[in-house]
Amino acid sequence: MDGIFGLIAAVSLIGWIATRYSIWCLPFLVSVAILAEDDCYPLSFFPMYSDPDESENYLFVATWETDPTQYHAIPIEEATGLSAPKVKKMWKSYSRDFADDLKKKDTELTDEETNEISGVLLREFRKVAANKGKELPENLALVEVWIEATDIGGWTETPEVLGTISPSTNASTTEAPSAVAQ
Repeated sequence: MDGIFGLIAAVSLIGWIATRYSIWCLPFLVSVAILAEDDCYPLSFFPMYSDPDESENYLFVATWETDPTQYHAIPIEEATGLSAPKVKKMWKSYSRDFADDLKKKDTELTDEETNEISGVLLREFRKVAANKGKELPENLALVEVWIEATDIGGWTETPEVLGTISPSTNASTTEAPSAVAQ
């Protein structure tokens, strides 16, 4: 296939030089772009996947019965309209604002602080769902999953519950810092 596009590029270049008609420019440029797309970053269809990180994370909202570590995911987008990437962006924003208020990095937050941010975020999801006329389960958990490359070429997933709310904590009077409550 590369040979055909190489031939088209060569013929187009010769035609362009010989006749000086700009119509020869189009097949030449298209052929060069198709030939270069596998190796050259700007012309690749998926440049963001060309050099993946060793690890990446995603977040999801889950519910649980008696033990928060025994959770199952819920379709949060159906109830709130918020997709999983949006949940992750909100988490990053809330945790960054919370950490800034404490004058530390978001990676330095303690488990208690992470749980507090999760509670604020989960209560926010509950409000959004209520505004849409939907209801979320009583017990909610925010779960972060890290996907990491292994030495043998595979992947591992490591889930961690960042925080939970239940009917007893949902009605709590502890107020989050102003930056988090935005």
